[in-house]
Amino acid sequence: MKSDKQIISERQKKTSIKGTVGEYQTIADYTRQGYWVAKSVDPSCPFDLVIVDKNGKMQLIDVKCATFRKNKKGKSLKNKPKGTYRISRSPTKLQKKLKVKLKMFHYDW
Repeated sequence: MKSDKQIISERQKKTSIKGTVGEYQTIADYTRQGYWVAKSVDPSCPFDLVIVDKNGKMQLIDVKCATFRKNKKGKSLKNKPKGTYRISRSPTKLQKKLKVKLKMFHYDW
């Protein structure tokens, strides 16, 4: 049986930290812009945030960290420095149905 220390890998911790920072950074950004912001508590929810403007218009937001390829992996990286080819993200079928907006953020370690 694995000890508690071995259950979550270092990579998973790093990914989780990025996601948490991104969500709260996005919450702060929307709050500064004058939106009311609510956060989803269900980890399987197809969106992370609900934002509401002063007129009552609501939007569902899924926060994603912008990621970049470190090597070719089938993609041509000619004339591009290593780590500058952005990996595109697209909404799931359910997110499309719910009109969830993807909000990308950049995280620098």
